[in-house]
Amino acid sequence: MANIYELTSDIQLLWNLMDEGSLEDEAIIDAMMNSQEELSIKLEGYCKWIRNMEADIKAFKDEEARISARRKTMENTVKRAKEAMQMAMETAGEKKMPCGTFTVSLQKNPAKVVMDEQYIENIPPRYIKYAEPEINKAMIKEELTNGVELSFAHLEQDESLRIR
Repeated sequence: MANIYELTSDIQLLWNLMDEGSLEDEAIIDAMMNSQEELSIKLEGYCKWIRNMEADIKAFKDEEARISARRKTMENTVKRAKEAMQMAMETAGEKKMPCGTFTVSLQKNPAKVVMDEQYIENIPPRYIKYAEPEINKAMIKEELTNGVELSFAHLEQDESLRIR
């Protein structure tokens, strides 16, 4: 059996021959029906393969979600353990403690800016960062759909494959 590319090429050749009138209509119709039957069988094989791949992809996504949830749980457990250790050291008044093969210590973090909410509206403009403008494509699409002509945009519609 030919591959999908050969079948597509054969069908295109038959269409061209039909347009030219090079062969009898009956011969072209028979050849076209055979090619389309082969194509149908080939497409069914592709559909089955795609469904299997989609099932594998879903299984991978589900496993990724499961592993991600497990990782987050472990990260939260580690965070709570570190917080408990820090609270214990602060309560004991210790900055550094040898613990067998480890040494646990408290150290200062880099300074961070804390904003006073009551003064937030008085911040000088030089400290404010503005976002880049963003094109509202949904609004443009809506206007084009409603018949508004825009010199800078137009609608395009293509096709995609659906397997049912």
